[in-house]
Amino acid sequence: MKKAVTITGIFIIVYMLLSCLMTNFASGSLLALIMGLSMALWFHVPDNMVIRICKVFLIITSIFFIIMIALISLIPHADKADYTEEAVIVLGCGVNGTTPTDSLVRRMDKGIDYYNNNNKALIVLSGGQGSQEDISEAQAMYNYMTEKGIPAKNIIIEDKATSTYENFKYSKEILDKKLGNDYRVVYITNNFHAYRAGRLARLNGLNVRSYSASTAPMSLLPCYLREVLAVLKLWIFKR
Repeated sequence: MKKAVTITGIFIIVYMLLSCLMTNFASGSLLALIMGLSMALWFHVPDNMVIRICKVFLIITSIFFIIMIALISLIPHADKADYTEEAVIVLGCGVNGTTPTDSLVRRMDKGIDYYNNNNKALIVLSGGQGSQEDISEAQAMYNYMTEKGIPAKNIIIEDKATSTYENFKYSKEILDKKLGNDYRVVYITNNFHAYRAGRLARLNGLNVRSYSASTAPMSLLPCYLREVLAVLKLWIFKR
């Protein structure tokens, strides 16, 4: 048992250090490193009252995160797309200069897959321009998807949004003008983000179904840990 926990902790630390070399360091990365370090040192620190309290806190926190991750992972599967929806919203994420990140490429490929099953749907590409991005996320998506053969006439660019909430707010404003008030939407994002995105879409009054893209294995743990914090923020502030 001791060896297994220690080895698992060391594995998580190494996993996260490699992940940080390939992706941006974020709150999820810090949480994963803390988890790995705690496991690696669990049986190798002096036993006193403070350490015992810390261990109890870590156990309770870990159980909470496990439950939350299960919730985040499973709920979006209940409302998958059926290829009869009138519109698709592809949510933007990081762009390095003008090059889409792996997570964004996975979202766009999922959008192309959906189009191949329903070529009548309007496709809204939603995402503004960040401080380290040379073009907007929406423009980067447009460039990629048109190069992959998606007709420009099927695509609408929404390039003002700076958050998931705004992705849906501004996309709805566009779609209401195009489709009226009675239409169904597929939203496309990575699987770790699908639950929160669905909640935010519904808060904006959209009738949505999910069509989730995968997440790179090296990013799974930090993304899900960070998403737990984001979901808690959503529950509290409704944004």
